[in-house]
Amino acid sequence: MSISEIAKHLNVSKSTVSLVINGKAEEGRISKASAQRIRDYIEEIGYKPNALAKSLATGKSRTIGLVVENIGDSFFGPIALHIEEYLRKHEYQVLYSSTMGDNKLAAEIVQTMLDKQVDGIILAPTDAMGAEVERMLKNNLPLVLFDRKIPNLQTNYVGTDNYEASRQAVEHLLQQGYKNIGMVTIDSQQPQMQDRLRAYRDVLAENRLEEQLLYTSFLDRRGNPVKAITTWLRKNPQIDGLFFSTNYVCVAGLKAIRTLDREHVLGLITFDDLEMLELMRPQISCIRQPLEKIAKAIVHMLIEQLNDSGKSFDEKIIKSSIQIRESSL
Repeated sequence: MSISEIAKHLNVSKSTVSLVINGKAEEGRISKASAQRIRDYIEEIGYKPNALAKSLATGKSRTIGLVVENIGDSFFGPIALHIEEYLRKHEYQVLYSSTMGDNKLAAEIVQTMLDKQVDGIILAPTDAMGAEVERMLKNNLPLVLFDRKIPNLQTNYVGTDNYEASRQAVEHLLQQGYKNIGMVTIDSQQPQMQDRLRAYRDVLAENRLEEQLLYTSFLDRRGNPVKAITTWLRKNPQIDGLFFSTNYVCVAGLKAIRTLDREHVLGLITFDDLEMLELMRPQISCIRQPLEKIAKAIVHMLIEQLNDSGKSFDEKIIKSSIQIRESSL
């Protein structure tokens, strides 16, 4: 049944029915009795307004764009589910998309989200998205960045203590007696990855130990991270401990270590947890980021901005925890 048919049945105007459906009965000076009569009939016939028509009437699409690096990742996937759960409580739906770390693709995705007139965007930016973010800020679009910042750009941000948590991880290996600690990371300028690298370097410098670094590429399909780590470890047999900058680097590292039969010799700890890490023998120590807390903070920050476009920017840093398992003892 259409709005016209509802109006005809109730002997009222189409505009009156439209105002009630879109929650503007009071603005339209429609009496409470008339508004309730229309609502009762709408409920009785099970009428559902067309989403596009409703968005045109209210100026709201009730959708939020969520743009991450990889929605299938063990970090971004669970966070996305938590974000969707919390936004649903506020009657918002989520549109997902993955950038795969590609700056050009990321810009195209953001533009598509804007073309779909999302009410806000939650973004884990690539390392060259400054222009896109500035454009959204100038247009006063509610926006929250998470996981990684854009340097020298003020905006809403939710993240974790990458530097401090990484320091604790490397210091833990030192406390366990490991002296030749290597780090395997990705060739990325993303701030969170740089914070983890800086923590490793600072701890080693403070203890007058030599850095032993390997940069790997996961974006270049021609690259082979497992082979690169295997070759590096063969060339550096003195390494007795390893800090991995993220869990997928750790997985590649574990494959390499298995081929060298060194899993019970090296002290291992990684940034980011993964269910399989507890199933390994030995179980792998890690830095665990509080995914649900991160999601809750993101949604809270976004809803505040949706409700008050003039609200000042906010930043929230959430502490991670160190999970000590067999691999680093």
